[in-house]
Amino acid sequence: MRILIAGAGAVGGFFGAVLARAGHDVTFLARGANLAALRATGITVESIDGDFHVSDPAAVDVVAGLAPFDLVLFTVKSYDTAAVARQIAPAVRTDTVVLSLQNGIENETLLAAVLDLPPLMGAMTEIGAELVAPGVVRHVAEGTIFFGEMTGHESPRGRNLAALLGAAGIRHRFSRDIIVQLWNKLMWNAAHNAVTAITRTTAGAAAALPATAAVLRAAMHEVVAVARAQGILLDPQRVEAVVAFSRERLGALRTSMLQDMERGRRLEYDAINGAVVRFGEAVGVPTPVNRTLYGLLAALDPGRGRAP
Repeated sequence: MRILIAGAGAVGGFFGAVLARAGHDVTFLARGANLAALRATGITVESIDGDFHVSDPAAVDVVAGLAPFDLVLFTVKSYDTAAVARQIAPAVRTDTVVLSLQNGIENETLLAAVLDLPPLMGAMTEIGAELVAPGVVRHVAEGTIFFGEMTGHESPRGRNLAALLGAAGIRHRFSRDIIVQLWNKLMWNAAHNAVTAITRTTAGAAAALPATAAVLRAAMHEVVAVARAQGILLDPQRVEAVVAFSRERLGALRTSMLQDMERGRRLEYDAINGAVVRFGEAVGVPTPVNRTLYGLLAALDPGRGRAP
């Protein structure tokens, strides 16, 4: 199968390398030092499941002129969604499966519009991974792709995707409630990504400090309220379990937003906390904690003022 990894960072690099190792025709869309490293030495994955190396991957910075792809894993930062979608449009057919593994809950709608595709399947990943050097991904936790039709029904493309991922050895789960899972992930991200980036702490360290854990809880309860106002029934009791899990199991987890903050990169707070604020306004649910986190991150963002 012809597969495009649109964004060869930690997430895209990991799943793309696993699919290439399984024998698929994988092309990485990359740029800068990462593109140069992929072309020169390939991609190395340092993984809890066993280290491996893909020595000669196809790596490009332009897809125009390439044959259409059967599957696109879309893994760029959310603020780059529209621009990269326009870039890959020439290599996408109406039957190409496009799977967004990005942060946020608005990417599927935007991708379908820019690529002129029918509604996309919803998707998300739970993974602890970091691009520790150009062409080098460190995989420290999880590595599961969740996906499903937004309508909740089973589909041929969903079955085909499950078979593909399973054969490649990628942990995956088909979901009839993918919208609920996307909002659950937004709940985690709105609290943990924002708080860890502001405080420069790991997820576990933030959850272990009572005063900071209270901020995590408050941010998550706002997401629950916004979701439930739309009929998306997140469980408010899950908030306490999430904080406990972070405190007990995620002491070493450096969120993606914390990594971006430390490296002077643009932050994704608009796709995360900004989404909570926007949806809250639409349904009349106040979101003062997420609005505050958004405002603080806007001031701290190393990439503020940078053009999308």
